[in-house]
Order: sequence, then structure tokens, then C-alpha cells
Amino acid sequence: MNALDGLVRRHAVEDLLLAYATALDSRDWPALEQVFSADAVADYRGIGVFEGRPALVGVIAYFLGRCGATQHMITNMRVECSSADVARARCYLQATHAGKDAYAGQTMTVWGEYVDRVERRPEGWRIVHRTLYVQHVVGDVGAALKAESGG
Repeated sequence: MNALDGLVRRHAVEDLLLAYATALDSRDWPALEQVFSADAVADYRGIGVFEGRPALVGVIAYFLGRCGATQHMITNMRVECSSADVARARCYLQATHAGKDAYAGQTMTVWGEYVDRVERRPEGWRIVHRTLYVQHVVGDVGAALKAESGG
């Protein structure tokens, strides 16, 4: 793989990671579906393991449906392409969630790191395996960080 090809692949993966955050904050579930492969698996440590795109999008929509506005910031992206069609990505996450209803005026902020296996599929680059390592949570907006019934 030449240097230019590597840069193009890395940029495509970085765009995918940013598309994830944008889809969350805009509650654009069809766009979120385009981030994950159909057979994706996510291990949201302490929350649960979710297999398949419907389960992933479902648990995210369930959780964010209990929040007001959100802002998911993805930073410190590191992408290593092991081949033309496979990459490993790591990025920091800072996500602030506003409360609503009884929790209006309150916020909850999560700091963590995503570790992803990303593959280029016929439909484009997709996350096929994601692990979220939550490092710290502060605040409460009444949306429990667990998959009560949202899988």
C-alpha cells in the first residue's frame, strides 16, 4: 500500500467515526445504520454486548430517546490499516447529554475510548466490531447506562 492510498483509507475511516457522532446527535437512525455492518458487534463495557445492526441502533435509540440534546465529540483518532480493506481505529469520546422532563437543566458527561475493527465492504467502510471503554461519567439525566429493554 503506498502512502497516498494509506491516507485515503485513513481519511475514510475517520469520516466514518465522525458520521457515527453526527448521526447520534441528529438522531438520524438511517445514517447510524450506515456506520455499522449488518453483522456488527458492539461491546459497550458495563452496558452490554449487542449483535447485529438492529440491536446496536436499537439500544442507542433507546438510550438517547431518554435524553435531551447531546453532543458527541470524537477526538485523538488513530487509524492503522492492516490491509486495503481492514483497519483498526481508536478514538476518544466525550459525550454530553442534556436532561429532559424531570431532569431538565441537568447534564451527564461520559468520557471514554472506542476501539474499532473497521472493514471496507461492498457498501463502503463499516464498523464490524466496537468496544467502548467508559473512563468516567459525571451527572445524571435519568437515562440509565444499561440496556434495560432497548436491545
